[in-house]
Amino acid sequence: MDTLERSPDILTPEQAAGYLQVDRRTVYRYIREGRLIASRLGRVYRIPRHNLDLLLWSSRTRPDISLRDYTEAEVAEFLRLDHLDDTAKLVADRFTTATTSKAT
Repeated sequence: MDTLERSPDILTPEQAAGYLQVDRRTVYRYIREGRLIASRLGRVYRIPRHNLDLLLWSSRTRPDISLRDYTEAEVAEFLRLDHLDDTAKLVADRFTTATTSKAT
């Protein structure tokens, strides 16, 4: 995988090990110990990338820096502010059209 490419939202234990830069057995141990939340589908595990990020935050070396929890109202406000008005949407659509037509 290209290092600049975004990792998938759901990872296998092997992919999770690569993401965390640890051995695959470490990922399985974290799952067994309950330090990493994974879903078991048949005989295989799948791990949401978000859970890996939470594991990193929970084991950080600076406990004085807290993980921010947002209220539903704050999230709704973020989404409202992120909404494109008609002019911005037109520019975004033109940009998408221009960049996708060059790729083909």
